[in-house]
Amino acid sequence: MLMNVQQLNYFQQVKASGRTIAFLGLLLGLTAGVFTGVGLKHLIGDPLVSGGESLLFYGAFGGSSLITLFVMLNYLMMSLRVSGEGIAIQRGMKSAMLDVDVIVAVRVAETRSRMSRAASEATKSGKQVSQMWSVMGIGSGVEIDFLSADNQEVQTWFISSNEPSNLCEKLQLVISHFHGDKESADRPISIQA
Repeated sequence: MLMNVQQLNYFQQVKASGRTIAFLGLLLGLTAGVFTGVGLKHLIGDPLVSGGESLLFYGAFGGSSLITLFVMLNYLMMSLRVSGEGIAIQRGMKSAMLDVDVIVAVRVAETRSRMSRAASEATKSGKQVSQMWSVMGIGSGVEIDFLSADNQEVQTWFISSNEPSNLCEKLQLVISHFHGDKESADRPISIQA
């Protein structure tokens, strides 16, 4: 079965729900607004907080604004790119690539929140998810079993997806295509004159 490269390529942009983005945007706007308002009042000459209190206030509101901004930049969107080489994952400042030759199995994961998934992994014995590539508010996804760098141990990653069955299907297609090519390359070739 010959397959062109286009059939193996797949891209998915996983985004958090609009409610999650709106909530974090509102939180960021509120903390930045209070921070700016109190700062302007301080500059005008009638400070609401002064001395050590102002240092504590500005530190707390500045820190919470930075933390909210960090979460918005790193946990609300993720891109997944499947190709004949494997799957590339990009979420915020973090990225990873799983080559097709190390992937052992792919399956659609049970839909659960990140917190309940992490809690059940902590109490579960046996095979556990070693890394979660998740987006806030997205509980669906796939689990990928792959061989570790030393090819001794099978590890499992959870990857969030808005369309887990499509992602799983594409990954299974890439894996079967790779193993089909590998089998044909392993067969001896006889040349007849």
